[in-house]
Amino acid sequence: MSAQAPPKSARRRPKHDPKDSEREILQAAEELIRERPLREVTVASIMLRTGLKRPAFWTHFRDRNDVILRIAERISKELVTASNTWLEGDLPTGTDLTHAIERATMVYAEHSAVLRALADAAPTDEQAEAAYRGIVESLVDAGTRRIRAEQSNGTISRQIDAEETTRALLWMNERYLYQSMGRSPRPHVAKMTAVLSHIWLAALYGAGPPAKAQVQTGTVPDGVS
Repeated sequence: MSAQAPPKSARRRPKHDPKDSEREILQAAEELIRERPLREVTVASIMLRTGLKRPAFWTHFRDRNDVILRIAERISKELVTASNTWLEGDLPTGTDLTHAIERATMVYAEHSAVLRALADAAPTDEQAEAAYRGIVESLVDAGTRRIRAEQSNGTISRQIDAEETTRALLWMNERYLYQSMGRSPRPHVAKMTAVLSHIWLAALYGAGPPAKAQVQTGTVPDGVS
C-alpha cells in the first residue's frame, strides 16, 4: 500500500530569503524611527512591524543598537556617493562642489526624520551619538584629500588647514540642515544648496559661485522639497 502525500497544510513552507528578511527589518526600524522617539524603537516593536518571528532578528543583528548603526551606515554611504562628484570629480572649479552639495542635501532631506531622531537622541544615547557622528565624519577624510589635492595643484591658493576646515564646514552643514528640516515651511533644496555652496566656495576659493555652478532645481525628486 503506497504512502499518501501529506495534505498541503502540513507541507513545509518555503524558507524566507535571509536577504529579504534583513531588508524588511531595516525598513521597519527606519519607519519606526520616523514615527516615534528613538528610545521607543525596540526589538519587539520592530519585529511586530515586520510580521516576522523574533529569531529572524537575531540572525542578522546583535541588538537594537546594531540596527540603528546599520541604518546610519547606509545613510552615510548614500551621502558619500552623492558627494563623489566633488570628492572624486574633475569638473570646473566650483561646479562639481555645488552639484555634490545639492545631491547631499537631497539625501539629507530624504532621511531627515531619521537623522533628526539620531541627533536628538545623541546627548543621552552613546550608540546614537556614535552613529550620528560617524555619518558626518565619514566625509571628513575624503573632503580633506580633495582640498589637499587642490592646494597642491594651485586651485586652492589659501593657506588653510584642510582637515579642520573640512570638518568645520561639514558640521556647519549638519546644523543648518537640521534646523532647516525642522522649520515650517521647509526651505526648498535649491535654496539650501545655494546658501551652503556660497559658504563653501567663499571658504575654499574666496569667491561666490561661478557662472556654471548653477543649482539644478529640476533634479529634486518627488516628495523632497
